[in-house]
Amino acid sequence: METKTNWLAIIACAIGGMLLGFLFYGMLFQSQWMAGNGITQDLTTMKMMKNGAEMSEAPTPMIVNTIAMLVYALIINWLLNKTGSHTLTSGAQVGASVGLISLIGIFVGHMFSQAPMNLSMIDGSYAFLLFSMMGAILGVWQKK
Repeated sequence: METKTNWLAIIACAIGGMLLGFLFYGMLFQSQWMAGNGITQDLTTMKMMKNGAEMSEAPTPMIVNTIAMLVYALIINWLLNKTGSHTLTSGAQVGASVGLISLIGIFVGHMFSQAPMNLSMIDGSYAFLLFSMMGAILGVWQKK
């Protein structure tokens, strides 16, 4: 069975995922997320610091994030084709299932690293919403 891929929907999912990340980590929960990760901002230089050392401003994390968003969308697209999920609701359900698995993995990993619970809530709910959104977009925007 050939997997149908709507590349415009894949790109929309990647952009949507980055916008959701900006909303989550840049606007809504920035201070809580930074505190949970031990990140501070030097107010005189506006540099980000972690454990007393200046954090790199290299573009590598954003490049890797962009690639990851595209890969996530391709995997969700493959799952939707395999499950025959071709509606907004069924796509969101498949995405939510993947998001729930991610959320649980994040919680367990954070428990072992003894990260604060609010960090687990932020990262876990982002993953859940990210995959639910991707599933919904790809479910409703299937290639015929």
